Amino acid sequence: MPFSQIIGHEQPKKIFQNALAEGRFAHAYLLHGVSGVGKKSLAMALAANLFCPDRTIDACGVCPTCGRVEQNKHPDFFIIEPSGNTIKIEQIREIQKRVQLKPYEGTIKVFLLTDAECMTREATNCLLKMLEEPPSDTVFLLTANNLYSIMPTIISRCQTIPVGKVSLEKIEHLLQNHGLEAEQAKLYASLSDGVPGAALQLAVSGKGQEIRRIAFDLENVILKRDINDLIKKAEEVEKKQELPEIIDQLMLWYRDRLIWSQTGDKQLIVNKDRFEELKALSQDKEKLLEGIECLLEAKNSISQNVNTRLVLEVLLLRLAGMVS
Repeated sequence: MPFSQIIGHEQPKKIFQNALAEGRFAHAYLLHGVSGVGKKSLAMALAANLFCPDRTIDACGVCPTCGRVEQNKHPDFFIIEPSGNTIKIEQIREIQKRVQLKPYEGTIKVFLLTDAECMTREATNCLLKMLEEPPSDTVFLLTANNLYSIMPTIISRCQTIPVGKVSLEKIEHLLQNHGLEAEQAKLYASLSDGVPGAALQLAVSGKGQEIRRIAFDLENVILKRDINDLIKKAEEVEKKQELPEIIDQLMLWYRDRLIWSQTGDKQLIVNKDRFEELKALSQDKEKLLEGIECLLEAKNSISQNVNTRLVLEVLLLRLAGMVS
């Protein structure tokens, strides 16, 4: 995959392309950013550029070498991923063996460790020894969702590359290239929070429609203000894996109502397919702002492993209390 096929991430791409142009590489790079943001894609693009025989300013993306990197079939490119929930010492020892060998083709070997925070302590210590005395013909690429979950001694031996979120406009364009209509692309981009992987999963897997259905079921219960129904709905939803995305959809709905109340401009609304429903609702600015704050607080509490059921019950009761 060439860098040109990766949306956004201009700064990481510039760092890698400058290194390629100058022929000067760090022996290890650590790409860190939220899950699904594109860390592995960037690492794969760098590997393709390191191996591609037809590279000019970027990997060609069409030669047999680029194809083998993309398919993880290149003899000098190795991807190490968690086995179960961890990267185990045996996996790193296998790297140790391969590091000592000369490249099968060309002059370089590349090892990509995804989710490096999943390494066991023994695996981390084993990798550290290799990073302390790196072979000149080897490049290590590590990815992590959270930089500070990596042992500081590992971080100190890598060039760290932050991988930030992507603009919603670029994600919309990506989704349209995958066949979504403009309004659908805008909706899923808004739900993705700047994470291309999340947007694609929502759009391609069909989860996006299910998330919306659950979110608007919640909204209907909130509008009815029946305490028993609110408690039952909290119990029903609390164990949903997609709960953060469900809360995001509710925030997007409250945002649409707030924007409509202040501008009256339909073009600024994301949930255009529910526009008539939106117009029929009360649009009290202060209550909508308070509702968004409640949703943000609930999402933050859930991310900190606070009692999810209690957080949801309080959230729904508070939102129902704001309905006029």
